[in-house]
Amino acid sequence: MTPLLWESSLTSSSILCAGLLIVIYVFTAVGAWYPLRRLPTPSFWAKFSYLWLAKTTWSGRQYWVYRDLHTKYGPLVRIGPYEIHTDDPDILRQLTGSRSSSRKSDWYLGARFNPRHDNILSTLDTEAHAKLKRRTAPAYSGREVPDLEAAIDSQILIMVDLVRGKCAMAEAGRPVVLDLCALAGYFSMDVITRLGFGKEIGYLRDETDHFQFHQSLQRAWPYLTISTDISWIRRVLFSRVGLKLLGPRSSDRRGLGPLMTVGEYCVRNRFAGNEHMNDMLGSFIRHGLTQQQCEVETLFMLVAGSETTSSALRSTLLHLITTPRVYAKLKEEIRTMIRKGVVSYPIQYEEVKQCPYLQAVLYEGLRSRPPLLGLFPKRVRKGGEVMHGIHIPEGTAICTNISSLLRSQALFGEDSHVFRPERFLEAEPKRCAEMERNTELVFGSGQFMCLGKTIAFMELSKAVFELMRAFDLQVVNPGNPCDVKSFGAFVEKDLFVDFKLDLAMRNDAVSGV
Repeated sequence: MTPLLWESSLTSSSILCAGLLIVIYVFTAVGAWYPLRRLPTPSFWAKFSYLWLAKTTWSGRQYWVYRDLHTKYGPLVRIGPYEIHTDDPDILRQLTGSRSSSRKSDWYLGARFNPRHDNILSTLDTEAHAKLKRRTAPAYSGREVPDLEAAIDSQILIMVDLVRGKCAMAEAGRPVVLDLCALAGYFSMDVITRLGFGKEIGYLRDETDHFQFHQSLQRAWPYLTISTDISWIRRVLFSRVGLKLLGPRSSDRRGLGPLMTVGEYCVRNRFAGNEHMNDMLGSFIRHGLTQQQCEVETLFMLVAGSETTSSALRSTLLHLITTPRVYAKLKEEIRTMIRKGVVSYPIQYEEVKQCPYLQAVLYEGLRSRPPLLGLFPKRVRKGGEVMHGIHIPEGTAICTNISSLLRSQALFGEDSHVFRPERFLEAEPKRCAEMERNTELVFGSGQFMCLGKTIAFMELSKAVFELMRAFDLQVVNPGNPCDVKSFGAFVEKDLFVDFKLDLAMRNDAVSGV
């Protein structure tokens, strides 16, 4: 064949291939568009592609975009070719109920922190997930970690003593400026490693971001979120080539790699010896998890258990500090409890439950800024579902819009945009229970509810109480408290706060007045 004929044949083949790809894409796009054509969408492109979803995720304004979505477009909004967003709590509970035949979508594969093996969150098969949940639940519930509360208390004391020591060394009357993002992150990581392995890493003790974990995670959030939300990116990254080039390894010197090493080291030593410890790892082993499963679950425990709690802690404290009326009211409740002599040091979880305003503050903090903003989609069962009068075909991914749900005026009142804990105290008992139940959707629901819910509430309530008992807090820059973006979670940095010893509270405790 002459070069001219060869080039002509090659050009024709290229045109033919390109044409076929275009035809395939058009048919695929039309096939995706048609079944959900009746649903409103924030962008024309969301009907056929993931462009709108990718743009929203990458913008760093995910929370604020999602928050206003259903006010503009109604309870069901199409955000991708096969994805629907909803803030209807009844639909979400229906999809996750124990009798539901809906399944997790492959979105959850993005939660493989060890990308070569599934953990309890990324396990898609319902039966396999239920089996793994039964084996790990005793550790998270505290049934097999008898010193769970004492372990949290030990880290509370270390954190308070650290800040108190800095205040004592400061010039008389001068506050100490600390980054609340770092303090909350160090505290939550030490708590989860103490619970998991029986010994904390020492983030608070050393005042160091060991392995640059928090710094690496902050940088990684945009990439983690977009690779989870966009299916074709997820498939590329979790392919054999993608994992080989980009997947984390225990040999890495920062990020997830060193935490993989810590987990593997602790698990390997525990399996090699005969030591039986009443920590979370010990519970995993007693319930039959293999060495590899323990390595995977402990890594998931470290990442998920630390970041969500630290986010909730810094958010709740930020809302408290910047709302003087609420701040003063919580201080007064704490002072009253101290005067009555009905609280220990540190406060015990059963005592926390006797602090109604603190409980309201915690719920309002979670409602005002949820720790996680992910889609958490479930596939519609075989035969489809009817939602709000519209038939939704089987296989469609129904995504959770927790940002909008927790700001719903129908669920939380006309002032749902305001940080006002009193809403949980003023409502009738039935209405209050409903609001609390809806707020707890930040932890999921039904068969997919977060196992760490009890630990998170215990950590959060104790930390808020003891920090408010010991110190007066003030944001350094009220006009712009911190740099904040949202990529599946709130990514905050430079939240500088003045800490000053609350001498009046201490005097009340000493005098018993």
